[in-house]
Amino acid sequence: MFGYELNNFKNQKAFIHFDGVINGKFDYGPRICINTKGEKLFELPNRNMIVNEFEREDVAFVQGENMLYALMNNKGEFLTDFIYNRICGGSEEGFFEAIRNGKHGHININGKEIITCKYDEGYYFSEGISAECLNGKWGMIDCYNNAVIPFEYEDIGFCKNNLINAKKNGKYGLINKFNEVIVDFLYDEINILCTRECLVYPALKGKKWGLLDRHGNIIEDFIYNDMQVISYDNDNLGEFIKIQKDTKYALYSAIKKTFLTDFIYDYVGCYSENRFYVNIDKKSAYIDTLGEVVLPAIFDDCDEWFNEGIAKVTKNDLTGAINLSGELIIPCQYTALYNCKEGLILAINEKMQKGYIDRNNMVVVPFGKYITCEDFHCGLAKVYSREHGFVYIDTNGEVLEIKV
Repeated sequence: MFGYELNNFKNQKAFIHFDGVINGKFDYGPRICINTKGEKLFELPNRNMIVNEFEREDVAFVQGENMLYALMNNKGEFLTDFIYNRICGGSEEGFFEAIRNGKHGHININGKEIITCKYDEGYYFSEGISAECLNGKWGMIDCYNNAVIPFEYEDIGFCKNNLINAKKNGKYGLINKFNEVIVDFLYDEINILCTRECLVYPALKGKKWGLLDRHGNIIEDFIYNDMQVISYDNDNLGEFIKIQKDTKYALYSAIKKTFLTDFIYDYVGCYSENRFYVNIDKKSAYIDTLGEVVLPAIFDDCDEWFNEGIAKVTKNDLTGAINLSGELIIPCQYTALYNCKEGLILAINEKMQKGYIDRNNMVVVPFGKYITCEDFHCGLAKVYSREHGFVYIDTNGEVLEIKV
């Protein structure tokens, strides 16, 4: 039996929606949860329900036929009724944001509404507190719904390192969890989304950026065109800041409080596996966390980040891959390469056929066998062939038999 719509595996489980056109009419089939052996774990009770994947806490957000959401555990048991407009995200505390009747609140992994959905807007919890908006004013609450920061601000951000950027009378400053003013409300923007070890934060004054320490002292004067905390591993924010002066960029360490490079780059991109993507003179390169060149600017383009120790590079419109030392381990012979996932790379050859190769450029799943292919998750990938339709294959290219 082959599914019409397959979702990626996560936490060793995946959902299949057996929807399709039968005798010229669209038919809603069963919704099945399976494990990585293809065995049925449970079936959703209503065929109009839609679910994508399990979250990191091993629960799923399920949309019902009324277009409202409920929380479900990994046994298929519903932890809430279908009463939420949206359930999303997660936090350090394991809470989810929930929207009910257009109001913001929070539920825990057991489905209990720990923060009543009564706020106009809100964010996820960070360091034990969450920003919420009530009657047009922002404040912060703890997980018991106590107001730890009064609702008196025009805007308020996340708590990071016991610092909170807040807006009052049109200007931003920094407060702590006790609502004590740490940095006066003098700035048009302050970015505190750095790691706990960071000692400086970008701030905007007028049209120029500078750097402040956590006491409000100016570390770098307000002479720069732009400052951005660099993301790493495609998601989180870290210790490094890219700073623009005129048309060029430099790399800065918010822990060492020093520039790691001169203003020589046309662009500084993401940070992954201790490497930064940079662009200079219309060529792509990589530098390390000391600002030293790892891969010189010899390629027309490079991936913004490394995955599993390799990154894609392009030369003369063909794509290959390098390792962390900058060595070309997959020659530039492909029309396209995708991210390395679980040791395998989805590739497209010059005939526009798709297949999978390993890190040594050995073909694992032949080109042209499948029409559409996706990355591997938990040892399985979604593919489509004219013979079978949508199926899962393992890392040897074998089709997973679904036992439903």
